[in-house]
Amino acid sequence: MNHEIYADHAATAPIEPLALEAMYTAYQEYANPAALYRSALHTKQTVEKARLTVAENLGCTPDHIFFTSGGSESNTWAIRGTVPQGGHVVTTPIEHHSVLNACASIRDDGGRMTTLEVDGFGRVVPESLTRALAAHPNLVSLQYANNEVGVVQNIPALAALCREADVLLHVDAVQAAGHLAIPLDGIDFLSASAHKFGGPKGIGFLYVREPRKLRPLIYGGSQQYGLRPGTEPAALIAGLAAAFKVTCDERRQRTAKKRALAEEFWQTLHAARPEARLHTPADGLPGLLSVGLPGRSGQRLTYQLDVAGVSVSPGAACDNRGVQEPSHVLMALGGTAAEDALSTLRFSFGSANRPGDGKEAAERLIKILEQQ
Repeated sequence: MNHEIYADHAATAPIEPLALEAMYTAYQEYANPAALYRSALHTKQTVEKARLTVAENLGCTPDHIFFTSGGSESNTWAIRGTVPQGGHVVTTPIEHHSVLNACASIRDDGGRMTTLEVDGFGRVVPESLTRALAAHPNLVSLQYANNEVGVVQNIPALAALCREADVLLHVDAVQAAGHLAIPLDGIDFLSASAHKFGGPKGIGFLYVREPRKLRPLIYGGSQQYGLRPGTEPAALIAGLAAAFKVTCDERRQRTAKKRALAEEFWQTLHAARPEARLHTPADGLPGLLSVGLPGRSGQRLTYQLDVAGVSVSPGAACDNRGVQEPSHVLMALGGTAAEDALSTLRFSFGSANRPGDGKEAAERLIKILEQQ
């Protein structure tokens, strides 16, 4: 039987062995880190050591790192914790739903939501941001790298525009953290989620440049300066830090591996099926490919590839009734991407793959297409 090929790392990454080891060790220290006895102090030290590890690899000091339950909470907190009722938030049409829905909630509460223009690959049109900043919004919220098509925004340039206009900038780096080098210059808030870089699910962090500018989303005790209260899950935090460190340490070689897998996949597929269309730019997120197959059902191909031992995601989302909806990202890009909104597959290669998996995944897809 053919070996299984996991090509859905953008959905979640396999947990790193060092993260599992760190979690196992931390689970031996079960005391509440907020308690006063010695065993609790050990647990608290685990949390703070992890916070320091994250800060060092991100390029800041530990007092700027706040642990959360994941990317959705971090994104929601950055938006709802800075934009007041009746305020104004700026974003793009290709953001993750956690950002789009948080921004929409600002609008629904009587505020204003401005959506920027993007080009055919999803890059923000700088002039549209300049126009939006003229209205002095409370916050701009942008993805570092898109989870569906892999476009990487020019955040340093866009951050410079926000800084010049004296407007706060939130960056959703859930797909980028660990995988790309992220300069923090001009970024006020940055979201990350552990399971995207080989950590456990249910834990993430929010980088906050100036904590005094952020309101709590959750109310409770004094943990994390009272801004994000709740008993800190020491083992999950330890796993996050261990995974983040190894991913950052090995970023260069992992990037080369992912790009090679994606390149061999595309070359193999396109040689056999020239009608296939690539909706990911050449300088996109390493290892991620958004592939349009005109006239085919992305959902059906996903099921067929699963039977063939390849795990991927369709470019369209399905609700819990199995009803298929066109990808809002592909629709926003327009052109052939919008035409392929129900006919796209997302392949994302990474740590679970071995050399040749890109070519093998393409060959299995080609075989399925030839049978139809």
